[in-house]
Amino acid sequence: MTPEEHLYQGRLFSVKGEYKEAIEEYKKALEIDPNYKLARVNLAFISYMKGPLNKDRVASNKHMKLAKKNKESNRDVK
Repeated sequence: MTPEEHLYQGRLFSVKGEYKEAIEEYKKALEIDPNYKLARVNLAFISYMKGPLNKDRVASNKHMKLAKKNKESNRDVK
């Protein structure tokens, strides 16, 4: 397979939430072409999303949405 085909397969896995498989495909693309920027970017993005801070990011995003929602609903109470 070509690096582009591995990238495509990686994206398909990523969309389905199958990150382990996606990572493997991106790594295969980089084995063939170590300078393939799209594979590096996609691999970095998944690493970022799966990183140890991901749970904190998700919790923070939920907190921010709730705070915004509460602020908006408090405007209506006046």
